[in-house]
Amino acid sequence: MSEEIQFPKDKMRLCPVCRMPISVWAIRCRFCGETVGRPKKEIETFTVEDLGGETPTAKNTLSEEVLEAIEEFRKELVETPPKEEPPSIWNLWGRYKTTTYNTQGKKIQRVSPIRWLIIFGTVSLFIILSYFFGPSVWSQLKLLLQEKPGNVLEYDNRALIMLENGEPIERVLQEALKAFETTNSEEDQKILLQVRTKLIEQINTLLTREPYNPLDTAEASRICSEVIKVDYDPKIQDLYRKVIEEISAYKMTLTQIDPTNKKATFHLNNPSFSLREQIVTEGELVQDRFLVRQILSSRVRLEDTKVINEGKPRKLTISLMGEVKADL
Repeated sequence: MSEEIQFPKDKMRLCPVCRMPISVWAIRCRFCGETVGRPKKEIETFTVEDLGGETPTAKNTLSEEVLEAIEEFRKELVETPPKEEPPSIWNLWGRYKTTTYNTQGKKIQRVSPIRWLIIFGTVSLFIILSYFFGPSVWSQLKLLLQEKPGNVLEYDNRALIMLENGEPIERVLQEALKAFETTNSEEDQKILLQVRTKLIEQINTLLTREPYNPLDTAEASRICSEVIKVDYDPKIQDLYRKVIEEISAYKMTLTQIDPTNKKATFHLNNPSFSLREQIVTEGELVQDRFLVRQILSSRVRLEDTKVINEGKPRKLTISLMGEVKADL
């Protein structure tokens, strides 16, 4: 029978609290449970045999530096935290996380502010793009789905009937748009173009009607504001800009009259015109458009050279600190 392998036992020392024998390597007493720490100076002389090496011919004392290195190595074995999963494209959260350990060894994870900025920026960009491009993208998606074979839809287009019955043009256009987006047929497309043409004619009639009435331009503005929300055609957008320009051109105020020298001072609120104030005499143009026909003591008579009805320009009048009205 082979002899059993025997390992040398640890050197012993006395616990400083209960005075019971414990190993020189122990950091806590197995009898009283107190933390004993490192051995005292007189016990810190270990030989190679004490550390588990082969029995030397002569015993050598380990230096202070070797003992400190052994103690640091022991702490690393006890206190080294578990490794974290390395950051990757599938672990974006870990990329912006900082992991620390408190005095009790518990893991504490803190998220870097960079991650929150990325999340906030992504959500904001998605909201902005959805607001501006959402309706048009949704319309295109519906058209693509409707173009698939076997997915032909039918819709009773009532746009022309509504137009004949004199219903509001904005409702007629909404019906024509809905029918065309549902079926995407050539017939519904022709009806949509016909309704758009009718809308443009109606708006131009309101803008050029004689005599001038500010309620007509207000009605044209209301219709365009409703239509542009649902119809993104370039012609509708150009029509809306034209209405805004017409309203801005008529927003001028007569602030001063010099009847002796036949001069009048106008304050202009037209963003498309560079000047904000203009002094004119009879025969000159205000905003390069309104001809000054006559300067009286309390008002000025004008002609709109861009609005011609039956070969004659639209006649206007504006009183001191008043609004533009028709010259009846």
